[in-house]
Amino acid sequence: MKWTVKEWVTESYRASKTGALTAYIYRALNWPDFYNSGAPAYEVRYGGVVIALLRFEGKGATVKSLAAACRFPEITDLDLVEIALWVSKLRRAYSGLN
Repeated sequence: MKWTVKEWVTESYRASKTGALTAYIYRALNWPDFYNSGAPAYEVRYGGVVIALLRFEGKGATVKSLAAACRFPEITDLDLVEIALWVSKLRRAYSGLN
């Protein structure tokens, strides 16, 4: 684990892990089976491929690993959960400023 996530551009984040791994988290477009509730959703991209979806509802987050994630064993489901926790924390801090 040991990810560090920082806001990169508005509503987009860059996650870095010791050992030079970098993933990008972007606000997701409409994923029919995942985004239909209207809750904020994000795509996790690694190696130019979407490997997971994050959805935030209330105080919780849902992490859905996609089939493409199997191509990158260096990022585990536990890593994706840690990234989701970081993004959740950064989103709350940002919304608290308004």
